[in-house]
Amino acid sequence: AVVSTQSTGSYNSWIPNVWNNAVQEDPWLPAMSKQQRLMGFMACLLGGWLCFGLSIIYLPFILIKARKYVLLFSLGSVFTLGSFSMLWGPWNHLMHLTKRARLPFTVSYFSTLFLTIYTAMVMKSTLLTVFCACGQFVALLWYVFSYVPGGVTGLKFFTKLFSKAVMKKAQSTLPI
Repeated sequence: AVVSTQSTGSYNSWIPNVWNNAVQEDPWLPAMSKQQRLMGFMACLLGGWLCFGLSIIYLPFILIKARKYVLLFSLGSVFTLGSFSMLWGPWNHLMHLTKRARLPFTVSYFSTLFLTIYTAMVMKSTLLTVFCACGQFVALLWYVFSYVPGGVTGLKFFTKLFSKAVMKKAQSTLPI
């Protein structure tokens, strides 16, 4: 199936310019179009969310089923990180992660990711697995917060904005 890009109802017309501009040329994926990379980004991101959601099911049983939780959570982390590699390109993303400012995150994230999987699969130690998973979670939060516009200040602003909107809607909807 050929996608027309000349008509007003083109495939590119539904992609917001912000997302379209985020897709960069990459020497490791030269044959992939912007649309294919955006679709790969969304597929990896949805895969990450699915793994995170499934891991939450095991959260109440973390002491009993720590390995299942950790492996699903780690897979969700890898999918989420991979989604940005699809969007920016693997080479560009690797270069970004190894920049001097990002190096502390990269080292902490990948070391906790490796240690989490190692303690779950090889050592089979529940206590060490939970400890490493907490470190991985902190590193992932650090990664996410660093991309919010304005950093922690921006995150606080968006949190207040969202909570006010939810409270306003709840007060107008719920008979309290």
